Amino acid sequence: MKRTISPKQEKAIDLILSGMADGETAEQVGAARQTISRWRNQDADFIMALQLRRAQIRDKHMFALSEMVETAIEVVRKALVHGDEATKLKTSLYVLRMSGLQGHAKPGKAPTKEEMEREGFMSALEGALREVNVDKRLGSGKGTPPG
Repeated sequence: MKRTISPKQEKAIDLILSGMADGETAEQVGAARQTISRWRNQDADFIMALQLRRAQIRDKHMFALSEMVETAIEVVRKALVHGDEATKLKTSLYVLRMSGLQGHAKPGKAPTKEEMEREGFMSALEGALREVNVDKRLGSGKGTPPG
């Protein structure tokens, strides 16, 4: 026999997935905060439904991201071919870091997969943070970004 969750629990899941805290969720669905906590921690049907919805959202976002990969690669390719020398150099470094190949040019042992992934992630994050900072400065009219 298939067990289901109540409409109140469905609404609670929607609110939780929107980022709402248990107390706020409880107020919105007309339940006690302890009830929301019990659902999240002890109600197997609720837990399963919440996990399923999270997986569906994650899959949807991963699909959307995967559709953007081709466009992103083309942007990188254009920057490597048509950019000024500084852009070409920066783009080349990012590509090498993301690929993990820069570790093989160093003397000594090759980096582990985890080290390469960590370095690639950190490098991409640092680059994105720098870009956001540059965009903010350009948008605020404070002049050119730092070189």
